[in-house]
Order: sequence, then structure tokens, then C-alpha cells
Amino acid sequence: MPEMNTVPRVEERDGRKALVVGNYVQSVAVGEDHVFDVWDAFIPRKRLPWRALILGAGGGTIASLLTQRCGPIRIVAIERDPAVARLAREEFGLAHLNNVALIEADAFVWVETCEETFDLICVDMYVAGELAHGTLATPFLRQIARLLTPGGTAAFNLFKTKRLDEQIHRLSRVFNIADRIEIGGNVVIHARRD
Repeated sequence: MPEMNTVPRVEERDGRKALVVGNYVQSVAVGEDHVFDVWDAFIPRKRLPWRALILGAGGGTIASLLTQRCGPIRIVAIERDPAVARLAREEFGLAHLNNVALIEADAFVWVETCEETFDLICVDMYVAGELAHGTLATPFLRQIARLLTPGGTAAFNLFKTKRLDEQIHRLSRVFNIADRIEIGGNVVIHARRD
């Protein structure tokens, strides 16, 4: 079996500039011709956030969409891979979004020490098509719940696989499931604290 190239790179996919790891699109550039995609599903339809946290920033698609739709709200974006963070700044425009603090850190460690709360927490912690081990573990989910403001939303990106029902059950142990948005091979779950 050929080895998968997991070095982050920029390619054109479906007519869009994309951040690719392995053979998986991690992020796309947000331009005037942007069409609704999985990253849009993270943004709540009703109560727009004032402060947002993105765990798994990738190329910054969610941060760009939030800024475009909500204005210059405070966004903290955590990305563990320095090469991905560099591409987010240089190729996908995060260096020009003054409202976005892009932090190179491990999300699991970072949430343990964070004292700030957020109206929206987006969890999109994939590497080359694999959800980071521990993302749906109860201790990590409780840390995320601790960082949510009352009435805030945590949005989780999941793939449509045979494990989806079990993954949603894991989320429901800590959160109330508020919405389920299916788009392509993804399901974005919106959840609130119990």
C-alpha cells in the first residue's frame, strides 16, 4: 500500500484553493464565490457569537466565515501543526484578520488551562481524514463544556461512518444535542451544555 503524503499543501480542488493533508481537504479559501459547505454548518443560524474558539483551525475557513458573517468578533483558533498554521496565515489570509488569534498548540492541553469562555466552540480536529484520538472522550468534552457561555453552542464535525451513532451518543453524555446538519459525507452536530 502506498504511503499517504501527510505534509500539508495548497492545491486547487473543485475550482477552489484548498489546504490538503493526505488526500483530504482540511480547509478552503473563502472568497466572493464561496458556496455553502461543511464549514458553514458550524455557524449557528440563530444566536450569533461574540466570542468563538476553533479547535483544529486548519487553513482558517471557519474563522474567515465567522468574520465575514459576524464582523470582527473575538476568535481564538488553535492549530497544533506549525506547517498548517503557516499556510493559514500566508495562503489563506489569517494574517490579515486582526480579530483572530491563531495559536500553535495542542488543543487537548490548551483547553485544560483556558479560563476564557466562548459563545461558540467549533471542534474540527481531523488530520488526513482521521478524528484526533480523544476528541470525543468524556474528560475532553467536559473541558469544552466548561468553556461554553450559558446558551453557547459547541459544534462538532463528524464523518458519516458506521461509528456515527456511537459518536453522537458520546456527545449526548455531556451535551444536549440541539441540531444535526448533514452535508456531503459530514455531519455537524450543534450541542449545548446540560
